Amino acid sequence: MNYSIIKERRTLLGLTQQDLADYTGLGLRTIKDVETGKGNPSVATLLKIAEVLGLELQLKVKEVVK
Repeated sequence: MNYSIIKERRTLLGLTQQDLADYTGLGLRTIKDVETGKGNPSVATLLKIAEVLGLELQLKVKEVVK
């Protein structure tokens, strides 16, 4: 998953990582981990971030070929 869109959008809106943490109610470490592609954020975490940034979260189910 490409999380760079989160950092790009946050920067475009003039928000710091701390601002995003405050607005979402998430920890600063969580925001940093998401933006760098570390960790394993839950869908709920990504939804909180997307809502604040005006983004839409889309889930795609990939078919597994046997």
